[in-house]
Amino acid sequence: MKNKTLLLIFLVFSISFYCQSQKKLSRPEKDFETFWTTFRDNYAFFELKKVNWDESYKKFRPMITEKTTEKQLLQTFEEMVAPLKDGHITILKGEEVIYKFKKQSPFADEFKGIQKQLWETSLLTLENNGFVKMKGSGPLFKDIYLYNSSRNNDFGFIRISRCFGNPESLFDDKKEKEDIKLMLTVFDSILKSFADTKGIIIDLRSNGGGHAGELLARRFASEKRITHYKSIKEKGGYENFSEMKPIYIEPNKGVQYLKPIVILTNDRTASSAEDFTISLYQQPNVTTIGTNTSGMMSDMFGTDLSNKVYFTLSNQRYYSTSSELLEDIGVPVKIEIKNTKNDIENKSDPLILKAIEVLKQ
Repeated sequence: MKNKTLLLIFLVFSISFYCQSQKKLSRPEKDFETFWTTFRDNYAFFELKKVNWDESYKKFRPMITEKTTEKQLLQTFEEMVAPLKDGHITILKGEEVIYKFKKQSPFADEFKGIQKQLWETSLLTLENNGFVKMKGSGPLFKDIYLYNSSRNNDFGFIRISRCFGNPESLFDDKKEKEDIKLMLTVFDSILKSFADTKGIIIDLRSNGGGHAGELLARRFASEKRITHYKSIKEKGGYENFSEMKPIYIEPNKGVQYLKPIVILTNDRTASSAEDFTISLYQQPNVTTIGTNTSGMMSDMFGTDLSNKVYFTLSNQRYYSTSSELLEDIGVPVKIEIKNTKNDIENKSDPLILKAIEVLKQ
């Protein structure tokens, strides 16, 4: 009994001391501790990115005091996460994006300032192969429709420009559910109009992601198949993860399209668009053409700080069916073809031409 009493006194004292210590921290200090600790417990790629997070604490913690302004604190956060070079790390103040890493992209470098001309070249290539005028569907974002579709007598074409209808859905769970319902409804309508075609080209080039990638992909799944493995970061050490869990795709119970499809990707195909791609990679009716996807595949784990500051990070590892880590590597293509500036000069998109060739086989 005496030992139990002493233990109880010790625990009460420890908790009281801890609470008093926490109360002594100013708001900037508390926010720093929450930011650093959340990354320590949940971020998945310190080893891959070769970043020592403990050393980061030693470097930046002494800079934060009760006199630290919010602007200075956010600048410190940016400096801390910049070496991770992770596109799923974001820092927001309300709806304003304070920080988001832009991953280096050979495609973006090749077509800097002239991407619009490449997409015009793609349209021209489709038109030269009998496809009708492109039709936009779904919400507009930056003057671009969610879906753009066309067809000729034999094949359909769908460009999925992004994996969200309305941007406010990306950080609001209720709006996300509504947005996914809208995305699937519009997509199903397009697929129904292609019911008599022999195959479909799905263009995911430069689709930066969002949500519902796997749900969209179910429309093309002929059978339940393993698609990849996933593990989640857990507390207890930087390399402490859940067991690798097999992820499966199952056929949609509603609208389906089970004829051949070709998926076009590049290094700007990211996040949920990668979910779409990897979900269908093992399906026998699917061919992927282009270059590897971005390799930015984790979900976004988010945490609130004070004064409407919010941040996200990557907390999952995706692995191929052969157990290869896919972060920064991406989903590979079965037929590799790169777009170059010469495509614009030649007025021909080689990826679309190859896709049509594959569908004709």
